[in-house]
Amino acid sequence: MRQILSIVFFVFAAFFFIVESKSTTGSRVLVLLDKEDDKNLYTKFFESLEGRDYILTYKTASDPSIELFSYGERVFDHFINFAQKKDKTDNITPTSLISFVNNGGNILLAISSEITENIRIFARELDIEFDERDTFVIDHFNYNISDDGKHTLLVSNNVVNNEAILSKEVIEGPPVLFRGIGHKAGTVPLLTKIMRANDTAYSYETKDGQVVDQEPLAIGNSIGLISALQARNNARVTFVGSLEFFSDRFFDSPVQKFNSSKSYPRSGNEAFVNDLTKWTLQEKGVLRVTSRSHHKEDEYEQLEVYRIKDNFIYTIGISEYVNDQWQPFNGNDVQLELIMLDPYIRVNLTALPTTKNNHARKYEAHLQLPDVYGVFTLKVNYKRPGYTYIVDTTTITIRHFRHNEYPRYISAAYPYYTGAASMGIGFLLFCFIWIVNKDAGKTAAEKKKTN
Repeated sequence: MRQILSIVFFVFAAFFFIVESKSTTGSRVLVLLDKEDDKNLYTKFFESLEGRDYILTYKTASDPSIELFSYGERVFDHFINFAQKKDKTDNITPTSLISFVNNGGNILLAISSEITENIRIFARELDIEFDERDTFVIDHFNYNISDDGKHTLLVSNNVVNNEAILSKEVIEGPPVLFRGIGHKAGTVPLLTKIMRANDTAYSYETKDGQVVDQEPLAIGNSIGLISALQARNNARVTFVGSLEFFSDRFFDSPVQKFNSSKSYPRSGNEAFVNDLTKWTLQEKGVLRVTSRSHHKEDEYEQLEVYRIKDNFIYTIGISEYVNDQWQPFNGNDVQLELIMLDPYIRVNLTALPTTKNNHARKYEAHLQLPDVYGVFTLKVNYKRPGYTYIVDTTTITIRHFRHNEYPRYISAAYPYYTGAASMGIGFLLFCFIWIVNKDAGKTAAEKKKTN
């Protein structure tokens, strides 16, 4: 009986460990709130995460037990911040958040006009500058008819056209509702501006009788509403300037823009948030290298040393994580570089056909190795907005011709061959004539004396 119970326990334990989150980086999520009751404002959002097999740990900002690291290791794989009222505990500081990102953790920050100083400092580290506290993004032409008169309840569909981040259904779907603080994103190439304000928007305070007597931080579509950064280690950080953006009320609110007859029974917030969190928590837009090989043409053995001017084939397999499974990646701009200090060769890789059972697409390049010998690096450096970065390197050695590998006769040396042959023939002819005719000029007495 005890053995049977042990087997049953083992089966259940194995099943438990097999169940994993749909994220490629882990399932542990820390959710930070101002107070525990705030969970009731975002039930649909949290239920969506739990339905995708995430393990949510709820903490309040005043909880002294919050830790992102324990003995130098991450306690959580992802961090979601919904706390706005005050700065975090001593364990959640800009420095700790930077360390969290450097260790591969993903962060989703929902920010309101009551932005804390810690969040502002952390955003500055990533080249994002939020507007002053108590400011809102205002648009007198693109607001919802249910606005309270301050024109801060924006209707927006000014989103990035990148299906690695947002699906086609979200990009072309109903507009979203946004009310919150704006920011200005810098020029760091790791940043992606996911949603911007419309051209008629500006960022300012909304006090009664407020007069715009100073230049706003940003105006028009230079105002960022949602921006994201993907670090060089592929960790992702997303800034959303509206806490209400995730609320059940915004999910279920009808949308009708001012001075527009077109209306929608529900906003696009829920679908937008689902796509946004999938990207932030690395459920989509994730690439990996599955294989790589190189060899000579008409041969299949991978070598470490090749000869100059060899005809060469390089192949790499790349997969994309889509709909909770690895599938062949469809890209037409993957390149290969052959580098020794500087790239000697840069060519586009050609995508090869795949079958249903393939989880990766192979890309291939045919090239002739350069007439330079030394140690070269084969490098695929694929960095595109929305996708995790691929930097795959392989080292090969290119040698010169051995002494017995040079051609026996080359056309450029024919004049020299002809000169050498004519010289030899002339010398032999001269010797023959000299030997045959050496006695022709002697007298009879000289010949007798010689004999």
